[in-house]
Amino acid sequence: MSKIENTNNPKDIYSVWNDGVETFYSNMEKSIPQFHQAATNLLQEYIQAWNDASSSIIDIQREFAIKVGIHANMQESSMNMIHDSAEKIRRSLNVQTLSITSINATQQSIHTWNENSKSFANINKGMMDSLVLSFNSKI
Repeated sequence: MSKIENTNNPKDIYSVWNDGVETFYSNMEKSIPQFHQAATNLLQEYIQAWNDASSSIIDIQREFAIKVGIHANMQESSMNMIHDSAEKIRRSLNVQTLSITSINATQQSIHTWNENSKSFANINKGMMDSLVLSFNSKI
């Protein structure tokens, strides 16, 4: 049995490791979309719950103030503080959008690296085959 034939043996270390690695990544590929969807659903429910709670609290406080005769007029400085807070929240969401853009760029870079690494591995395999062929012909 030649050395090359031995590498196709399903019990060799490379085949066993390759099977293990393929199983690992296959399971990861299947579970990531499920995890992502579950996390997205949870976040959407969380945001909706806080939105509902905030709206309810404001409505209850408004109703109470009206019933007991509390005037809801605010000073200009208080209104400015609320508007400034809302503007800062909006800006923080814009930073999140920039983060998403950065994530997408990183994903593209990793994809490019992956494609290049496949080509590099093929070149290395070709060089190895040439070396092995030249050594085997001399033996």
